[in-house]
Amino acid sequence: MNVSVGSVVGCSVCLSEEEEHLVNLRCGHRFCAGCLKKAAEHDHSACPTCRQPHELDPDELKARFEAYRSKYRSWRAGGVKGCVGEVDVVCAPPSRAKKVESQCKASEAFRDYDVEHARKDIVTAHYRDMRSKQTVAFVNKMHRKYSFRGNHRAEMTIKEAFDELEHYVDSSDPDLGLPNLIHMLQTAEGIRRAGHPDWFVLTGLIHDMGKIMYLWGTEEDGQRGTAEGPQWALGGDTFVVGCKLPVGKTRPGVVFPEFSKLNPDMNDPRYNTKFGMYEPNCGLDNLLFAYGHDEYLYQMLKANDQVTLPKEALAMIRYHSAYPWHTGHIYDHFMTEDDYKTLEWVLEFNKFDLYTKDESNPLNLPELWPYYQSLIDKYCPGKLKW
Repeated sequence: MNVSVGSVVGCSVCLSEEEEHLVNLRCGHRFCAGCLKKAAEHDHSACPTCRQPHELDPDELKARFEAYRSKYRSWRAGGVKGCVGEVDVVCAPPSRAKKVESQCKASEAFRDYDVEHARKDIVTAHYRDMRSKQTVAFVNKMHRKYSFRGNHRAEMTIKEAFDELEHYVDSSDPDLGLPNLIHMLQTAEGIRRAGHPDWFVLTGLIHDMGKIMYLWGTEEDGQRGTAEGPQWALGGDTFVVGCKLPVGKTRPGVVFPEFSKLNPDMNDPRYNTKFGMYEPNCGLDNLLFAYGHDEYLYQMLKANDQVTLPKEALAMIRYHSAYPWHTGHIYDHFMTEDDYKTLEWVLEFNKFDLYTKDESNPLNLPELWPYYQSLIDKYCPGKLKW
C-alpha cells in the first residue's frame, strides 16, 4: 500500500513500496524488512545508503522498540526521574500512577535508540539548547519571522502540506518509525474511536503539522529537518519565557531544570522573577511560550479566515506541548477561570498524545482518507496560507 497522499520513496534497495514491510532508519533512509534482514545476516551494521552505523535486523529493531515503548509509557505516566529519550533512567512509576483507560494503544512518544547513550546525548543537547536559547528576544524574533500580517511563505492545501512533511526527519524519532501522515492518522483514529466530535478528530490529524517550518528554518534558529540537525525551535516541551524558568528537581512536566540557569534572561531582573514581565492571572493567551511547531500552527490557523475550528481545538494545538503548565502546574498563578476550562481540553487531548505510533496497527489510507478529507473540507478548506 502507498502510504503518503502523494508519492512515497520505498525501499532503497528493491524499491518496494509495500508500507507494511518498510522500516525507517534513524538516518532517514527506508528499506523493506526483507532487505534489512538479508543485510543483517551478512553481518552488515550500517545503513546501505549513507553507511551510518545502525542495527539492521528488523526483528531486533522491533524488540528494542517495544522494550523502550513500555519503559517510556511508565515514565510518562508516573513522574519518575528522567526525560524523553533517557532509557537508562526510566524506572517503574509510583504506585499511585495509573494508565488512563481511554488512551489509545500507543499514546506515548516512542523513541528507540540502538546506542542508548548516543541518543540520550542528542536529547540532552536538544533541551540544553532549547532552555538556553529560547529567550524573550528569540521568541519575539520568531513571531516576526513567521508573521502572517501581509506576509506568508507558501499556499498549500492540508493534503499538499502532508506531502511536504514526508521529507521531514525528527532527530528524536525511533529507528522503527512511521510516516507523518500515518502517525497522525493513528492519533486521529484513537480520538475518533473515543467518540469525540469531528473537529476534535481533525485536530488530532493536523496538530503536528507546524513542523513544516523546517522548510523555511535555519540551523541557527534550531529548525533543521534532518536526522541530526538542531530542532530546538521545532519540537520539545515548551515553557513560558519572560519569567523565572523551571528550576529545582526533575518532576512531572519539568525536564532538565538544571539548564534553566544557562538562559541569559535569568540574569535579567525584568524576567527572572516568579511573575517577570507579566501580571498575576493575566491569562495564558498573554504569555510568550518557547517557540515551536505548536505556536506556529496556532497562528497559521488563526490567520486563515476559512478555518472554522473552535477555540478549544486551537488551544489544544497551541498548548499540548506545554508540559510545565498542564502537567507541572508551575504557571497556575497566571491562569484565569477560562484557562482552567482550556486545561481540561488539553489534558483530554493529551490522552491521545501527538507521538501515537503503533507498528502493529497499520491503517488503510485509501479507505480512511475520504473521511478525513471531508473534515478538512469542512473546517480547513482549500489552499491555506503557511
